[in-house]
Amino acid sequence: MMDGKSEPMAATGTDHFSLGVELEMPTADASTGATHPVRGFFANLAHILADQGLTQGLATQPLHGNGREYGLRSPRGVHSIDNGFNNLESSLGPVAAGESSLDTLAVMIRREIRDVSAALAREGAMLVNFSEHPDVVVDEDFYFAHRAPKALYDYQILHRGWNHMSGFDAKAQNSPSTGLDFSQAVSGLNCLIALAPAFIALYANSPFEAGVLTPNKENRLTIWPRQLDCSRMPGDRKLHRAPVRPFRNMADYLTWMFGPDTQMWFAEHRGQGKSISQALLAPGDPPLLDFLRGGPRWVVPYGPGNAKIVTPSIRHLEDHQFTQYGDCRLRYAFADPPPELERFLALLDEQPDQLETFFQDHTAYCYLEGRAAGATFADQELLDLAGEEVGASAAVSPSALQYGLLRDLDRTKRLVAGHAWSEWIGLREQAVRSALDGEFGGITLRRVCAAVLEIAGNALAADQAWTLAYPLWVLRTGKTGADRALARFARSSGPPTQRLRELILTRRVIPV
Repeated sequence: MMDGKSEPMAATGTDHFSLGVELEMPTADASTGATHPVRGFFANLAHILADQGLTQGLATQPLHGNGREYGLRSPRGVHSIDNGFNNLESSLGPVAAGESSLDTLAVMIRREIRDVSAALAREGAMLVNFSEHPDVVVDEDFYFAHRAPKALYDYQILHRGWNHMSGFDAKAQNSPSTGLDFSQAVSGLNCLIALAPAFIALYANSPFEAGVLTPNKENRLTIWPRQLDCSRMPGDRKLHRAPVRPFRNMADYLTWMFGPDTQMWFAEHRGQGKSISQALLAPGDPPLLDFLRGGPRWVVPYGPGNAKIVTPSIRHLEDHQFTQYGDCRLRYAFADPPPELERFLALLDEQPDQLETFFQDHTAYCYLEGRAAGATFADQELLDLAGEEVGASAAVSPSALQYGLLRDLDRTKRLVAGHAWSEWIGLREQAVRSALDGEFGGITLRRVCAAVLEIAGNALAADQAWTLAYPLWVLRTGKTGADRALARFARSSGPPTQRLRELILTRRVIPV
Protein backbone atom coordinates (compact mmCIF):
# COMPACT_ATOMS: atom_id res chain seq x y z
CA MET A 1 0.00 0.00 0.00
CA MET A 2 1.12 3.54 -0.65
CA ASP A 3 1.36 4.48 3.01
CA GLY A 4 3.27 1.40 4.07
CA LYS A 5 0.84 -0.02 6.62
CA SER A 6 1.05 -3.67 7.50
CA GLU A 7 -1.66 -5.53 5.69
CA PRO A 8 -4.69 -6.89 7.53
CA MET A 9 -7.37 -8.20 7.49
CA ALA A 10 -8.90 -11.51 6.46
CA ALA A 11 -12.12 -12.19 8.34
CA THR A 12 -12.26 -15.62 9.96
CA GLY A 13 -13.89 -17.25 12.93
CA THR A 14 -17.19 -16.61 14.69
CA ASP A 15 -16.34 -12.97 15.30
CA HIS A 16 -15.38 -11.60 11.88
CA PHE A 17 -13.85 -8.32 13.07
CA SER A 18 -10.09 -8.66 12.67
CA LEU A 19 -7.97 -5.93 14.23
CA GLY A 20 -4.86 -3.86 13.77
CA VAL A 21 -3.60 -0.46 14.87
CA GLU A 22 -1.16 2.26 13.84
CA LEU A 23 0.38 3.98 16.86
CA GLU A 24 2.08 7.31 16.24
CA MET A 25 4.36 8.33 19.10
CA PRO A 26 6.08 11.70 19.67
CA THR A 27 9.63 11.50 20.98
CA ALA A 28 11.50 13.85 23.31
CA ASP A 29 14.89 14.21 24.94
CA ALA A 30 14.58 12.64 28.38
CA SER A 31 16.61 15.43 30.03
CA THR A 32 15.33 18.57 28.31
CA GLY A 33 11.93 17.62 26.85
CA ALA A 34 12.96 18.96 23.44
CA THR A 35 11.79 17.12 20.36
CA HIS A 36 14.12 14.21 19.63
CA PRO A 37 14.81 12.97 16.09
CA VAL A 38 15.87 9.37 16.65
CA ARG A 39 19.39 8.24 15.76
CA GLY A 40 20.30 4.64 16.59
CA PHE A 41 16.75 3.79 17.55
CA PHE A 42 16.02 1.14 14.92
CA ALA A 43 19.27 -0.72 15.54
CA ASN A 44 18.50 -0.69 19.25
CA LEU A 45 14.93 -1.89 18.66
CA ALA A 46 16.21 -4.66 16.38
CA HIS A 47 18.54 -5.84 19.16
CA ILE A 48 15.68 -5.85 21.66
CA LEU A 49 13.44 -7.83 19.32
CA ALA A 50 16.31 -10.19 18.50
CA ASP A 51 16.77 -10.90 22.20
CA GLN A 52 13.09 -11.74 22.42
CA GLY A 53 13.49 -13.91 19.33
CA LEU A 54 15.26 -16.52 21.41
CA THR A 55 11.83 -17.46 22.69
CA GLN A 56 9.39 -15.75 20.31
CA GLY A 57 10.93 -16.01 16.84
CA LEU A 58 10.84 -12.27 16.12
CA ALA A 59 13.06 -11.88 13.06
CA THR A 60 13.41 -8.30 11.74
CA GLN A 61 14.08 -6.76 8.34
CA PRO A 62 15.49 -3.21 8.19
CA LEU A 63 13.89 -0.58 5.94
CA HIS A 64 16.18 1.87 4.12
CA GLY A 65 15.77 4.90 1.86
CA ASN A 66 18.46 7.15 0.38
CA GLY A 67 21.06 5.49 2.58
CA ARG A 68 19.16 6.00 5.85
CA GLU A 69 17.47 3.40 7.99
CA TYR A 70 13.92 4.49 8.80
CA GLY A 71 12.23 1.36 10.06
CA LEU A 72 11.98 -2.36 10.71
CA ARG A 73 9.59 -5.06 9.61
CA SER A 74 8.92 -7.86 12.10
CA PRO A 75 6.26 -10.50 12.69
CA ARG A 76 4.59 -7.98 14.99
CA GLY A 77 4.19 -5.45 12.16
CA VAL A 78 6.11 -2.43 10.84
CA HIS A 79 8.12 -0.16 13.18
CA SER A 80 9.04 3.07 11.44
CA ILE A 81 8.53 6.83 11.45
CA ASP A 82 5.61 9.03 10.48
CA ASN A 83 7.06 11.59 8.04
CA GLY A 84 9.84 12.69 10.38
CA PHE A 85 12.39 11.10 12.70
CA ASN A 86 10.81 12.79 15.75
CA ASN A 87 7.52 10.87 15.43
CA LEU A 88 7.62 7.08 15.60
CA GLU A 89 4.97 4.92 13.99
CA SER A 90 4.18 1.28 14.75
CA SER A 91 1.72 -0.56 12.51
CA LEU A 92 0.72 -3.65 14.46
CA GLY A 93 -1.24 -6.65 13.26
CA PRO A 94 -3.20 -8.12 11.80
CA VAL A 95 -4.82 -9.91 14.70
CA ALA A 96 -7.03 -12.66 13.28
CA ALA A 97 -10.73 -12.39 13.95
CA GLY A 98 -11.97 -14.19 17.03
CA GLU A 99 -13.46 -13.62 20.46
CA SER A 100 -10.03 -12.90 21.98
CA SER A 101 -8.75 -10.61 19.21
CA LEU A 102 -9.05 -7.42 21.27
CA ASP A 103 -7.12 -8.97 24.16
CA THR A 104 -4.41 -10.12 21.76
CA LEU A 105 -4.13 -6.62 20.31
CA ALA A 106 -3.87 -5.12 23.81
CA VAL A 107 -0.95 -7.41 24.62
CA MET A 108 0.74 -6.48 21.33
CA ILE A 109 0.34 -2.74 22.04
CA ARG A 110 1.69 -3.12 25.58
CA ARG A 111 4.77 -4.97 24.33
CA GLU A 112 5.36 -2.39 21.59
CA ILE A 113 5.26 0.58 23.98
CA ARG A 114 7.59 -1.25 26.36
CA ASP A 115 10.10 -2.16 23.65
CA VAL A 116 10.00 1.24 21.94
CA SER A 117 10.54 2.96 25.30
CA ALA A 118 13.49 0.69 26.06
CA ALA A 119 15.08 1.37 22.66
CA LEU A 120 14.64 5.13 23.10
CA ALA A 121 16.17 5.03 26.57
CA ARG A 122 19.41 3.78 25.01
CA GLU A 123 19.79 7.16 23.27
CA GLY A 124 18.57 9.31 26.16
CA ALA A 125 15.04 9.77 24.80
CA MET A 126 11.47 8.94 25.71
CA LEU A 127 7.93 8.89 24.38
CA VAL A 128 5.71 11.77 25.53
CA ASN A 129 1.99 11.56 26.14
CA PHE A 130 0.83 14.23 23.72
CA SER A 131 -0.74 14.03 20.29
CA GLU A 132 1.60 16.84 19.19
CA HIS A 133 4.93 17.80 20.73
CA PRO A 134 4.16 21.07 22.53
CA ASP A 135 7.36 22.95 21.78
CA VAL A 136 8.80 22.56 18.26
CA VAL A 137 9.51 25.44 15.91
CA VAL A 138 9.64 24.00 12.40
CA ASP A 139 11.66 25.75 9.69
CA GLU A 140 13.05 24.47 6.41
CA ASP A 141 16.41 23.49 7.93
CA PHE A 142 14.70 21.37 10.58
CA TYR A 143 12.29 19.91 8.06
CA PHE A 144 14.84 18.75 5.51
CA ALA A 145 17.26 17.50 8.17
CA HIS A 146 14.72 15.25 9.83
CA ARG A 147 12.22 14.33 7.11
CA ALA A 148 11.81 10.64 6.32
CA PRO A 149 13.86 9.61 3.25
CA LYS A 150 10.81 9.03 1.06
CA ALA A 151 10.54 10.56 -2.41
CA LEU A 152 6.75 10.79 -2.23
CA TYR A 153 7.10 13.97 -0.17
CA ASP A 154 8.91 15.79 -2.96
CA TYR A 155 6.05 14.94 -5.29
CA GLN A 156 3.51 16.21 -2.74
CA ILE A 157 5.37 19.49 -2.31
CA LEU A 158 6.58 20.23 -5.82
CA HIS A 159 3.79 18.79 -7.95
CA ARG A 160 0.69 18.99 -5.78
CA GLY A 161 1.75 22.09 -3.83
CA TRP A 162 1.39 20.81 -0.27
CA ASN A 163 2.73 22.45 2.87
CA HIS A 164 4.24 19.20 4.09
CA MET A 165 6.24 20.88 6.89
CA SER A 166 3.08 21.66 8.85
CA GLY A 167 3.06 18.35 10.72
CA PHE A 168 6.70 18.18 11.76
CA ASP A 169 6.05 18.92 15.40
CA ALA A 170 5.08 15.25 15.75
CA LYS A 171 1.34 15.50 15.27
CA ALA A 172 0.32 11.97 16.18
CA GLN A 173 -2.83 9.87 16.01
CA ASN A 174 -4.00 6.50 17.26
CA SER A 175 -5.43 4.77 14.19
CA PRO A 176 -7.43 1.57 14.79
CA SER A 177 -8.20 -0.79 11.90
CA THR A 178 -11.22 -3.08 12.06
CA GLY A 179 -11.85 -5.74 9.42
CA LEU A 180 -15.42 -6.30 8.25
CA ASP A 181 -17.50 -7.47 5.29
CA PHE A 182 -18.11 -5.15 2.35
CA SER A 183 -21.84 -5.43 3.02
CA GLN A 184 -21.23 -3.36 6.17
CA ALA A 185 -18.32 -1.24 4.99
CA VAL A 186 -20.02 1.92 3.76
CA SER A 187 -22.51 2.01 6.65
CA GLY A 188 -19.61 1.61 9.06
CA LEU A 189 -17.63 4.30 7.26
CA ASN A 190 -20.54 6.75 7.51
CA CYS A 191 -20.92 6.04 11.22
CA LEU A 192 -17.24 6.51 12.02
CA ILE A 193 -17.12 9.77 10.07
CA ALA A 194 -20.22 11.04 11.90
CA LEU A 195 -18.97 9.93 15.33
CA ALA A 196 -15.44 11.25 14.84
CA PRO A 197 -16.23 14.13 17.25
CA ALA A 198 -16.50 11.61 20.08
CA PHE A 199 -13.07 10.13 19.32
CA ILE A 200 -11.59 13.63 18.97
CA ALA A 201 -13.09 14.81 22.26
CA LEU A 202 -12.21 11.76 24.38
CA TYR A 203 -8.61 11.65 23.13
CA ALA A 204 -7.92 15.39 22.87
CA ASN A 205 -4.27 15.77 23.82
CA SER A 206 -2.60 18.73 22.08
CA PRO A 207 -3.39 22.17 23.52
CA PHE A 208 0.11 23.62 22.82
CA GLU A 209 2.04 24.26 19.62
CA ALA A 210 5.48 25.78 19.03
CA GLY A 211 5.76 26.63 22.72
CA VAL A 212 2.50 28.54 23.09
CA LEU A 213 -1.07 27.81 24.08
CA THR A 214 -3.43 27.31 21.12
CA PRO A 215 -7.21 27.93 21.00
CA ASN A 216 -7.74 24.17 20.61
CA LYS A 217 -7.61 21.16 22.89
CA GLU A 218 -6.84 18.93 19.89
CA ASN A 219 -4.69 21.23 17.83
CA ARG A 220 -3.24 18.20 16.02
CA LEU A 221 -6.20 18.22 13.63
CA THR A 222 -5.28 21.64 12.26
CA ILE A 223 -2.72 19.71 10.20
CA TRP A 224 -5.03 18.87 7.29
CA PRO A 225 -6.25 22.35 6.28
CA ARG A 226 -2.76 23.73 6.81
CA GLN A 227 -1.12 20.99 4.79
CA LEU A 228 -3.68 20.59 1.99
CA ASP A 229 -5.68 23.79 1.52
CA CYS A 230 -2.67 25.30 -0.25
CA SER A 231 -2.61 22.42 -2.76
CA ARG A 232 -3.00 23.38 -6.40
CA MET A 233 -5.29 20.32 -6.72
CA PRO A 234 -8.91 21.11 -5.76
CA GLY A 235 -9.45 17.46 -4.91
CA ASP A 236 -6.84 17.58 -2.15
CA ARG A 237 -8.71 20.41 -0.50
CA LYS A 238 -11.96 18.44 -0.80
CA LEU A 239 -10.78 15.05 0.41
CA HIS A 240 -9.57 15.95 3.88
CA ARG A 241 -13.09 17.10 4.79
CA ALA A 242 -16.20 15.06 5.47
CA PRO A 243 -18.62 14.66 2.55
CA VAL A 244 -21.65 16.95 2.54
CA ARG A 245 -23.91 13.93 3.09
CA PRO A 246 -23.40 10.29 4.02
CA PHE A 247 -22.44 7.89 1.25
CA ARG A 248 -25.28 5.89 -0.30
CA ASN A 249 -23.10 2.96 -1.30
CA MET A 250 -19.62 1.98 -2.47
CA ALA A 251 -20.19 3.58 -5.87
CA ASP A 252 -21.04 6.89 -4.19
CA TYR A 253 -17.87 6.74 -2.07
CA LEU A 254 -15.65 5.97 -5.05
CA THR A 255 -17.24 8.71 -7.16
CA TRP A 256 -16.72 11.25 -4.36
CA MET A 257 -13.09 10.18 -4.03
CA PHE A 258 -12.14 9.70 -7.69
CA GLY A 259 -14.75 11.54 -9.76
CA PRO A 260 -15.32 15.19 -10.70
CA ASP A 261 -13.14 17.81 -8.99
CA THR A 262 -10.46 15.30 -7.99
CA GLN A 263 -7.00 14.64 -9.42
CA MET A 264 -5.27 11.25 -9.61
CA TRP A 265 -1.74 10.62 -8.37
CA PHE A 266 0.42 8.07 -10.19
CA ALA A 267 -0.22 6.22 -13.42
CA GLU A 268 2.70 4.00 -12.45
CA HIS A 269 5.39 3.96 -9.78
CA ARG A 270 8.25 1.83 -8.61
CA GLY A 271 9.02 1.14 -4.99
CA GLN A 272 6.76 0.38 -2.06
CA GLY A 273 4.87 2.61 0.29
CA LYS A 274 6.07 6.20 0.28
CA SER A 275 9.56 5.17 -0.82
CA ILE A 276 8.92 5.48 -4.54
CA SER A 277 11.98 5.47 -6.78
CA GLN A 278 10.27 6.50 -10.02
CA ALA A 279 6.79 7.74 -10.90
CA LEU A 280 4.83 8.32 -14.08
CA LEU A 281 2.01 10.86 -14.24
CA ALA A 282 -0.99 11.26 -16.52
CA PRO A 283 -0.71 14.72 -18.13
CA GLY A 284 -3.25 17.11 -16.68
CA ASP A 285 -3.79 15.01 -13.53
CA PRO A 286 -7.31 13.84 -14.53
CA PRO A 287 -9.79 12.29 -12.10
CA LEU A 288 -8.86 8.66 -11.59
CA LEU A 289 -12.22 7.45 -12.95
CA ASP A 290 -11.62 9.39 -16.17
CA PHE A 291 -8.17 7.80 -16.44
CA LEU A 292 -9.62 4.32 -15.89
CA ARG A 293 -12.24 4.84 -18.60
CA GLY A 294 -9.77 6.30 -21.12
CA GLY A 295 -7.89 3.25 -22.34
CA PRO A 296 -4.13 3.12 -23.03
CA ARG A 297 -2.43 6.51 -22.95
CA TRP A 298 0.93 8.20 -22.85
CA VAL A 299 2.20 9.06 -19.39
CA VAL A 300 5.24 11.14 -18.51
CA PRO A 301 7.93 10.67 -15.87
CA TYR A 302 8.03 12.66 -12.67
CA GLY A 303 11.76 12.86 -12.32
CA PRO A 304 14.07 10.60 -14.34
CA GLY A 305 12.77 8.20 -16.95
CA ASN A 306 11.02 8.12 -20.30
CA ALA A 307 7.43 8.61 -21.39
CA LYS A 308 5.54 5.40 -22.13
CA ILE A 309 2.09 4.05 -22.80
CA VAL A 310 0.21 2.69 -19.78
CA THR A 311 -2.98 0.64 -19.86
CA PRO A 312 -5.32 1.40 -16.94
CA SER A 313 -6.11 -1.53 -14.65
CA ILE A 314 -8.11 -2.24 -11.52
CA ARG A 315 -4.82 -2.02 -9.57
CA HIS A 316 -4.84 1.75 -10.14
CA LEU A 317 -8.00 1.88 -8.02
CA GLU A 318 -6.36 -0.09 -5.23
CA ASP A 319 -3.19 2.02 -5.36
CA HIS A 320 -5.16 5.26 -4.91
CA GLN A 321 -7.29 4.27 -1.91
CA PHE A 322 -5.08 6.19 0.54
CA THR A 323 -5.68 9.54 -1.17
CA GLN A 324 -8.37 10.88 1.13
CA TYR A 325 -7.30 12.27 4.49
CA GLY A 326 -10.57 12.35 6.41
CA ASP A 327 -11.43 10.89 9.80
CA CYS A 328 -11.98 7.38 8.45
CA ARG A 329 -10.87 5.48 5.36
CA LEU A 330 -12.07 2.25 3.75
CA ARG A 331 -9.13 -0.03 2.89
CA TYR A 332 -8.96 -3.22 0.82
CA ALA A 333 -6.78 -5.30 -1.50
CA PHE A 334 -7.87 -7.21 -4.57
CA ALA A 335 -7.20 -10.92 -4.58
CA ASP A 336 -5.04 -12.60 -7.24
CA PRO A 337 -5.93 -12.70 -10.01
CA PRO A 338 -7.60 -9.27 -9.84
CA PRO A 339 -11.01 -8.70 -11.44
CA GLU A 340 -11.39 -7.09 -14.84
CA LEU A 341 -11.46 -3.30 -14.92
CA GLU A 342 -14.23 -3.38 -17.53
CA ARG A 343 -16.53 -5.29 -15.14
CA PHE A 344 -15.92 -2.74 -12.38
CA LEU A 345 -16.64 0.21 -14.67
CA ALA A 346 -19.81 -1.41 -16.03
CA LEU A 347 -21.15 -1.92 -12.51
CA LEU A 348 -20.16 1.59 -11.43
CA ASP A 349 -22.00 3.13 -14.38
CA GLU A 350 -24.98 0.80 -14.78
CA GLN A 351 -25.51 -1.22 -11.56
CA PRO A 352 -23.92 0.76 -8.74
CA ASP A 353 -25.82 -1.13 -6.05
CA GLN A 354 -23.93 -4.29 -7.06
CA LEU A 355 -20.46 -2.94 -6.31
CA GLU A 356 -20.44 -4.19 -2.71
CA THR A 357 -20.94 -7.74 -3.95
CA PHE A 358 -18.23 -7.25 -6.58
CA PHE A 359 -15.73 -6.12 -3.95
CA GLN A 360 -16.75 -8.84 -1.50
CA ASP A 361 -16.15 -11.48 -4.18
CA HIS A 362 -12.81 -10.15 -5.41
CA THR A 363 -10.91 -8.77 -2.40
CA ALA A 364 -8.58 -10.44 0.06
CA TYR A 365 -9.60 -8.15 2.92
CA CYS A 366 -11.55 -5.04 3.83
CA TYR A 367 -11.15 -2.86 6.89
CA LEU A 368 -12.02 0.58 8.23
CA GLU A 369 -9.13 2.78 9.32
CA GLY A 370 -10.10 5.28 12.01
CA ARG A 371 -8.09 8.52 12.02
CA ALA A 372 -9.78 10.77 14.58
CA ALA A 373 -8.30 9.76 17.94
CA GLY A 374 -5.22 11.62 19.14
CA ALA A 375 -2.23 9.65 20.42
CA THR A 376 -2.82 8.95 24.12
CA PHE A 377 -0.78 6.83 26.53
CA ALA A 378 -0.25 6.38 30.26
CA ASP A 379 1.88 8.87 32.15
CA GLN A 380 2.64 9.04 35.85
CA GLU A 381 -0.03 11.63 36.66
CA LEU A 382 -2.71 9.55 34.94
CA LEU A 383 -1.64 6.45 36.87
CA ASP A 384 -1.68 8.40 40.15
CA LEU A 385 -5.13 9.85 39.46
CA ALA A 386 -6.89 6.91 37.85
CA GLY A 387 -4.94 3.73 38.48
CA GLU A 388 -3.20 1.14 36.36
CA GLU A 389 -6.27 -0.26 34.58
CA VAL A 390 -7.17 3.16 33.18
CA GLY A 391 -3.57 3.76 32.13
CA ALA A 392 -3.29 0.34 30.54
CA SER A 393 -6.41 0.93 28.46
CA ALA A 394 -5.38 4.34 27.08
CA ALA A 395 -3.64 3.13 23.91
CA VAL A 396 -5.94 0.17 23.15
CA SER A 397 -9.22 1.92 23.90
CA PRO A 398 -9.66 3.62 20.48
CA SER A 399 -9.50 0.14 18.96
CA ALA A 400 -11.99 -1.16 21.52
CA LEU A 401 -14.32 1.77 20.92
CA GLN A 402 -14.30 1.36 17.13
CA TYR A 403 -14.62 -2.42 17.44
CA GLY A 404 -17.62 -2.13 19.75
CA LEU A 405 -19.40 0.40 17.54
CA LEU A 406 -19.00 -1.84 14.50
CA ARG A 407 -20.06 -4.97 16.39
CA ASP A 408 -23.43 -3.34 17.08
CA LEU A 409 -23.69 -1.45 13.82
CA ASP A 410 -27.50 -1.35 13.83
CA ARG A 411 -27.57 0.53 17.11
CA THR A 412 -24.68 2.73 16.00
CA LYS A 413 -26.58 3.65 12.83
CA ARG A 414 -29.62 4.61 14.89
CA LEU A 415 -27.48 6.94 17.00
CA VAL A 416 -26.11 8.62 13.86
CA ALA A 417 -29.58 8.90 12.30
CA GLY A 418 -30.79 10.73 15.40
CA HIS A 419 -29.11 13.96 14.26
CA ALA A 420 -28.71 15.71 10.92
CA TRP A 421 -25.46 15.03 9.07
CA SER A 422 -24.64 18.73 9.21
CA GLU A 423 -24.88 18.60 13.01
CA TRP A 424 -22.26 15.86 13.18
CA ILE A 425 -19.98 17.94 10.97
CA GLY A 426 -20.54 20.98 13.18
CA LEU A 427 -19.74 18.94 16.29
CA ARG A 428 -16.37 18.00 14.87
CA GLU A 429 -15.12 21.58 14.90
CA GLN A 430 -16.31 21.98 18.48
CA ALA A 431 -14.55 18.76 19.50
CA VAL A 432 -11.26 20.06 18.07
CA ARG A 433 -11.65 23.30 19.96
CA SER A 434 -13.28 22.32 23.24
CA ALA A 435 -13.20 18.50 23.54
CA LEU A 436 -15.83 17.33 26.04
CA ASP A 437 -17.01 20.90 26.61
CA GLY A 438 -18.01 21.29 22.97
CA GLU A 439 -21.60 21.85 21.86
CA PHE A 440 -23.29 22.41 18.50
CA GLY A 441 -26.97 23.10 17.88
CA GLY A 442 -27.87 22.09 21.42
CA ILE A 443 -26.03 18.76 21.13
CA THR A 444 -23.26 18.34 23.69
CA LEU A 445 -20.13 16.29 23.18
CA ARG A 446 -20.55 14.80 26.64
CA ARG A 447 -23.92 13.35 25.68
CA VAL A 448 -22.60 12.00 22.39
CA CYS A 449 -19.57 10.43 24.08
CA ALA A 450 -21.80 8.80 26.68
CA ALA A 451 -23.98 7.28 23.96
CA VAL A 452 -20.96 6.04 22.00
CA LEU A 453 -19.40 4.45 25.08
CA GLU A 454 -22.67 2.80 26.04
CA ILE A 455 -23.04 1.15 22.62
CA ALA A 456 -19.42 0.03 22.49
CA GLY A 457 -19.41 -1.19 26.10
CA ASN A 458 -22.52 -3.29 25.61
CA ALA A 459 -21.01 -4.85 22.49
CA LEU A 460 -17.85 -6.06 24.24
CA ALA A 461 -17.53 -9.24 26.24
CA ALA A 462 -17.55 -8.73 30.00
CA ASP A 463 -13.86 -9.61 30.34
CA GLN A 464 -12.99 -6.95 27.73
CA ALA A 465 -14.75 -4.10 29.53
CA TRP A 466 -11.43 -2.90 30.99
CA THR A 467 -10.30 -1.82 27.49
CA LEU A 468 -12.71 1.14 27.71
CA ALA A 469 -11.58 2.17 31.19
CA TYR A 470 -9.67 5.24 29.94
CA PRO A 471 -12.47 6.94 27.93
CA LEU A 472 -15.00 6.10 30.66
CA TRP A 473 -12.74 7.77 33.24
CA VAL A 474 -12.28 10.80 30.97
CA LEU A 475 -16.03 11.15 30.53
CA ARG A 476 -16.68 10.81 34.25
CA THR A 477 -13.97 13.26 35.36
CA GLY A 478 -13.71 15.59 32.36
CA LYS A 479 -9.93 15.12 32.45
CA THR A 480 -8.82 14.59 28.85
CA GLY A 481 -5.09 14.58 28.19
CA ALA A 482 -5.42 18.20 27.10
CA ASP A 483 -7.33 19.22 30.23
CA ARG A 484 -4.78 17.59 32.50
CA ALA A 485 -1.93 19.34 30.68
CA LEU A 486 -3.65 22.72 30.87
CA ALA A 487 -4.37 22.31 34.58
CA ARG A 488 -0.81 21.30 35.41
CA PHE A 489 0.62 24.17 33.36
CA ALA A 490 -1.70 26.64 35.10
CA ARG A 491 -0.71 25.58 38.62
CA SER A 492 3.04 25.62 37.94
CA SER A 493 5.18 28.71 38.41
CA GLY A 494 8.04 30.38 36.63
CA PRO A 495 8.54 31.59 33.04
CA PRO A 496 6.27 29.92 30.45
CA THR A 497 9.21 28.21 28.73
CA GLN A 498 10.29 26.62 32.00
CA ARG A 499 6.73 25.57 32.89
CA LEU A 500 6.24 23.95 29.49
CA ARG A 501 9.56 22.11 29.72
CA GLU A 502 8.59 20.76 33.14
CA LEU A 503 5.18 19.73 31.79
CA ILE A 504 6.73 17.78 28.93
CA LEU A 505 9.07 15.94 31.28
CA THR A 506 6.15 14.88 33.48
CA ARG A 507 4.39 13.42 30.45
CA ARG A 508 6.87 10.59 29.88
CA VAL A 509 4.97 7.56 28.62
CA ILE A 510 4.89 4.75 31.20
CA PRO A 511 4.56 1.24 29.73
CA VAL A 512 1.75 -0.54 31.63
